[in-house]
Amino acid sequence: MSVGPGLSNRGKRLQKYQRSTLMAGIDVRLDRVQITSWAQPDRKPPLDLQGFAVTKDSFVRSETTTSTYARCRQYSSLTNGAKIYWQYSRQKGWLKPWKITIVADDKTGLSRDEIERVLRHCRSYQFLTVEIAIDFRPSTGVNKRFIRCHATFGKSRRRAKKKESRPLLR
Repeated sequence: MSVGPGLSNRGKRLQKYQRSTLMAGIDVRLDRVQITSWAQPDRKPPLDLQGFAVTKDSFVRSETTTSTYARCRQYSSLTNGAKIYWQYSRQKGWLKPWKITIVADDKTGLSRDEIERVLRHCRSYQFLTVEIAIDFRPSTGVNKRFIRCHATFGKSRRRAKKKESRPLLR
């Protein structure tokens, strides 16, 4: 069923019902998002981020030999357990001025509105990481034993095609 902008309320309810029956027993939520953004060099993250309160603004110690950002402003949601870590004051010229990590509340996940509140302050941005959480209810039969038998874990990034090291014909 295609979704159109002029869908009636009945059509929207039917569509929501069809999606929920397909996904019965499975909860999928947006869990964490990392974004880099351009900003003017002297510009700091906002103090008044709608729905969030600044809880900390601190110096960031370098944990590796390459220092990245000098400061991190932390926000906590006023309505749920979501948190935002807004890194700024880049230490290397090749870094974007801002690196923002939005971590969801475990029960509700991230909403589009929460992400858009952050993106409103970004002139141009790029998503670095998008993590989803998939929870299976016991009725689906997906349990610890099933996962250990059938799951494959690792990074999922596109790889460049390898060039053939030897000629096909001699």
